[in-house]
Amino acid sequence: MSEMEKLTLAGRVAQDEEGYHATIDGLVIDGRGETPEQAQDDLVEKFVAWIQARDGEGKLEAGLAEVGFTDVEEDTELELEFVE
Repeated sequence: MSEMEKLTLAGRVAQDEEGYHATIDGLVIDGRGETPEQAQDDLVEKFVAWIQARDGEGKLEAGLAEVGFTDVEEDTELELEFVE
């Protein structure tokens, strides 16, 4: 049995005039909150919804390839890691 491939996406949180803003490198998904944790949680919820919507349409791999994440297969594990 082969090991599952993993794709780690980088998430970032920055403070702006409205609070905190969380993004994922390469994807047009963002989260907002009054604290960094709220912004991260909001982003994670939106990211999961984004994955589910595309996966349900059979377009997850294509959606990731469009933004430069090639070599993603159906059994690739997606991981979101927040970095500084």
